[in-house]
Amino acid sequence: MDYYNASVNFGIIRRRVQSLVVEATMELGLTYSEFSLMLMLYDKEGCSQDDMTAFLHVDKAAITRVIKILEKKGMLYRKRDEVDRRLKRLFLTEEGKKMEPIIKDIVKKIMDYVAGGFSEAEGEFLIKGINIMATRLGVADFEAVFGKKGRGVK
Repeated sequence: MDYYNASVNFGIIRRRVQSLVVEATMELGLTYSEFSLMLMLYDKEGCSQDDMTAFLHVDKAAITRVIKILEKKGMLYRKRDEVDRRLKRLFLTEEGKKMEPIIKDIVKKIMDYVAGGFSEAEGEFLIKGINIMATRLGVADFEAVFGKKGRGVK
């Protein structure tokens, strides 16, 4: 297996997808981070800020900044959890809900283009493989990957 080219290509894919999203969301007034959080919230509405940090693998301060910006833009609001008052749950406003088909269409167009070189079965296999890799990397730490203690860098 050509691991070197695969790792380089992962970087290319991430950068190109991000640049396409940035350009597509410019007219919506959303950044890539705001887009990512909104996209996740469409499937995870009512999750906590801590949940969102775990889902997106981003530090809590970054998530808090994005949430505050989206609140100011009228896309979402925070509500204290009724059982655990320390938690704040995230909910979409009507304005945020109106953006769902637009945001999901951006993802669909990018994925349709990317998968255009594959048969339907190959495309499904690719998506399944990416999901497996993302899940494994989502829970991996330095020691799991390299077999020795790391410095705790996230």
